[in-house]
Amino acid sequence: MHNFLKAKLHIETSEMSKDNIKEILLSKNANAEAVNEFIALTENCEIARYAPSSSATIQKDYEKAVLIISDLEKQLS
Repeated sequence: MHNFLKAKLHIETSEMSKDNIKEILLSKNANAEAVNEFIALTENCEIARYAPSSSATIQKDYEKAVLIISDLEKQLS
């Protein structure tokens, strides 16, 4: 997800705060709901890095990421 943002928005890793991501996506006319879903999914992924999660949860987050990235791709093109 971060690599998508870095490539699409031309931002560096040091600029990857949630607030900055939200601000940039909204300034590029991304749908606010899609942006909020992206941020929520990012938070889920951060939690999953440090806490055990089931393979079902991981699969659900992966599928959601595919949908969100596809949606943002269309909106930002």
